[in-house]
Amino acid sequence: MSKYDRRVKDITIDVYDVLKAFNVTCPALQHLIKKALCAGLRGHKDREQDLDEVLQSAQRAIQLHREDIDNANGL
Repeated sequence: MSKYDRRVKDITIDVYDVLKAFNVTCPALQHLIKKALCAGLRGHKDREQDLDEVLQSAQRAIQLHREDIDNANGL
């Protein structure tokens, strides 16, 4: 098992299974979700540092979303 694997209702899933199941395609949101689910658990960063990176990823996701809207509107 990897550090991202979790047992849920008699099956093993990982963060990437969750992202796929919920069709999360934005890379910034994928990063945010991984950080949030594993905040402080991966060993090389503490919880606060991971949570700071969750905020940074949220800001980047907003930027990407706005760029997508602008591109769709021909701006």
